[in-house]
Amino acid sequence: MDIIFKPKQVTKIFAYTVICLTLAHIVGQCIAFYLGYTSKFKPIVSWLDLDVEQSIPTFYSSIALLFCSSLLAIITIAKKKNGERYIYWMGLAIIFLFLSVDESLTIHESLTDKVRTALNTSGLLYCFAWIIPYSIALIISLLVYVKFVLNLPSKIRILFITAGLIYVSGAIGVELVGGKYSELHSYNVTFLVITTVEELLEMTGVVIFIFALTSYIDIEFKGLRLGIKSSN
Repeated sequence: MDIIFKPKQVTKIFAYTVICLTLAHIVGQCIAFYLGYTSKFKPIVSWLDLDVEQSIPTFYSSIALLFCSSLLAIITIAKKKNGERYIYWMGLAIIFLFLSVDESLTIHESLTDKVRTALNTSGLLYCFAWIIPYSIALIISLLVYVKFVLNLPSKIRILFITAGLIYVSGAIGVELVGGKYSELHSYNVTFLVITTVEELLEMTGVVIFIFALTSYIDIEFKGLRLGIKSSN
């Protein structure tokens, strides 16, 4: 039996999951705001919170990034088998594997103290010192991959760029906005909106990237089939 991965079908699964997680997060936060963040509701609210580590949304994000890494690994193997250049694809597979692990283990946050001490950061970068090494890594990656991305088929190139812009705007851009706002104000509805937008942008960027990868597989390799042998 063959299971066929079609771009739109695969993307819909992840897109609907993001919508459900976002709605669940909003409901959870409404419970916290209007019914009180009591011990009775605290576990439920935490499990549904997009901005809390070790929550259902965090687990989803890690799985989604791991799925991207798997698709990139599949492309890498196919390219290598066909005698084509595969190094860039392999590099992306490793990057997304790291992002998946980082999402689960919050490696970037554990770097904050070390970077803060080494560079003596202050102000907004005091709490978000991890952004410095990650921004440097992002710039290096852009320089390395710019030619690779420009040589992709037009549709895939646009999807790659769109996914990247949306993801980074949430992971770094809106993250800094939320950090600055939290310095000036207490936790309120506005901060909730900012953090929700931040996480939603990150998840949306990954969904678009999944569509880009499955579409590329569909175009270049005429689809992706997972064969399951019967024991009979």
